[in-house]
Amino acid sequence: ALSTWTYSSWAMIAHHTCHGGYNRVDAGKRFKSRNFALGLVNRFIDWLDWMQPEAWNVEHNRLHHYSLNEGRDPDLVQRNLAFLREGKVPMIAKYAVVFFFLPIWKWFYYAPNTYKELKI
Repeated sequence: ALSTWTYSSWAMIAHHTCHGGYNRVDAGKRFKSRNFALGLVNRFIDWLDWMQPEAWNVEHNRLHHYSLNEGRDPDLVQRNLAFLREGKVPMIAKYAVVFFFLPIWKWFYYAPNTYKELKI
């Protein structure tokens, strides 16, 4: 239940809020893109996650969505996983790599990359 909440709060609440999906809904300031998870208290209440919301906004909202599936897209799966697709190892080994990274990709890959894009 905890992992389901953690994932769904990021994928459904934080993602849509940071995109401004609730900006026109009269629900107070909490779910407005310019206020959500910003500041120490709001960070703990709204989005206690590995990624900083400011970093995610830069990496995802600006870089990813404005260059979707192009060379500048930081989340271009075809490029980021080329080593796995083109690797000369058995298919079972490729699946093992994927299953190894499934539970840790967010803090191993996504959080550091969003932070890197924020600091560039």
